Amino acid sequence: MGERKTRILVACVRRAYTRLFAILSGYELTYVTSLADARVALQADDFDLILIGRYFDESRMFDLLQDVRADARFQFVPVACFRGIAADAQGKAGLEGVESACKDMGANAYFDLPAYPDDALGNAAVRQVVDGLLGAV
Repeated sequence: MGERKTRILVACVRRAYTRLFAILSGYELTYVTSLADARVALQADDFDLILIGRYFDESRMFDLLQDVRADARFQFVPVACFRGIAADAQGKAGLEGVESACKDMGANAYFDLPAYPDDALGNAAVRQVVDGLLGAV
């Protein structure tokens, strides 16, 4: 019997997932695109990390974050919210407001995926953020 792989729930739009799938190779990823599917996944499985994209299920990131933090099973599971695609021209203040709201609701981190270049160096930096969250458990 092999060692259990680290399990990550990734709730986001497809464009962001395509990039994250490549960055997070080696982890066992469960990908969901709707709040209903996320709720089913959370009931069915245990996860070591939960990643929630800002535009997940038509901007239902806060709904899923609230569900996760209300579930005692996931009390100590790190959650990172992120902007996965540059879908708007929101300024720095707007991004900081979303980050602050996420952290106020119990997220451990917020990152802006488009701010990292989609190249080996940028993707390694994103992987480092994820690895850091997993190491903090």
